[in-house]
Amino acid sequence: MNRLEACLYLRHLPGIGPIKEQKLMAHFSSPEAIFEASPKELEGVEGIGSKHSSILKTWKDYQPEVEKQLLWLKEHQIKTLFWGTEQYPETLAFCPDAPLLLFYKGAIDFAKKRKIISVVGTRENTSYGKKSCEAIIRALAPYNPIICSGFAYGTDIIAHKAALDNGLDTLACLAHGFDKLYPKEHAKYRTEVEQQGAFISDSLFGESFDRGSFPRRNRIITGLGHTTLVIESGIKGGSMNTADLAHQYGRELFALPGRISDQKSQGCHVLIKQHKAALLASPEQLLEALQLQAQTQPKKTIQRELFISLSEEEKKVLKQLMPGEKAHLDSLALQLQWEVRQVASVLLTLEMKRCVAALSGKYFELA
Repeated sequence: MNRLEACLYLRHLPGIGPIKEQKLMAHFSSPEAIFEASPKELEGVEGIGSKHSSILKTWKDYQPEVEKQLLWLKEHQIKTLFWGTEQYPETLAFCPDAPLLLFYKGAIDFAKKRKIISVVGTRENTSYGKKSCEAIIRALAPYNPIICSGFAYGTDIIAHKAALDNGLDTLACLAHGFDKLYPKEHAKYRTEVEQQGAFISDSLFGESFDRGSFPRRNRIITGLGHTTLVIESGIKGGSMNTADLAHQYGRELFALPGRISDQKSQGCHVLIKQHKAALLASPEQLLEALQLQAQTQPKKTIQRELFISLSEEEKKVLKQLMPGEKAHLDSLALQLQWEVRQVASVLLTLEMKRCVAALSGKYFELA
């Protein structure tokens, strides 16, 4: 039995999930060694009693299924990543429920250690969420991070498309095996993602796919990211669960603020209020958190648009900014007598309109 076969057997055995796999790996030298161990040795592992020891000894019953998986992986040229090897994403490797085996298809070289930003949000995004997501990723382009998301409707596909449009690699985490692609409408992006990133999953070929598959997928999204960014979210939903996972994993977590009345921003506001996420006022914060250095020259604006449509809120913020001077986010909020998240939201919109420039330390100046 080789490593791939051992990992596939573990995936097929009932009751042996990622956490128990990690406990077994902490005790034995390799996945193969697990199946060579005696019942007594197995039962000596924390969380592995006689019941699970007996299950592990039934591995031969799953030989036909494992052989089918091996054949399918070979026929469809699906690559594998093994926990504990140099190629396995180091961020995910530190998670207590990291899968021993990942499947992927694409051009990304996982041996090259690069910063990964996971982007999550509602499937029913607003125009503000879309524009903000695109602007943030566009600002990150010179620093060459990998943009990771779940390939779903709304925020996910916006993030993937923005990454592709700006020449960034993107990781699409699937909630199912490589025998399908959900949603079908996004199949048109398959080739681009494979050429400029990769699809990745811990699901088997033919494995059942339902609502319960998404939480398992979300832990991969969060685990891969050095930091996670929540663009828009209601108070409940997959994005909030993913954000909670990032908090549990001890990862940097940022949330994009919106107006107080915006329902799609309520989840972000809750995360900020609970001190689980930092308020994202500028893409500069992501760069500082990840200590990213520019790898290409940022594109400079040659000429500002002559006619820019501004809301009353945007005009009020601009009046507080003096030419040649920088202003701190907190000071602007104090001068305007607004909440900080409201000012941050308006500043981000102004930055997208190229009216203001974000500086380090939450300072801003006229562009």
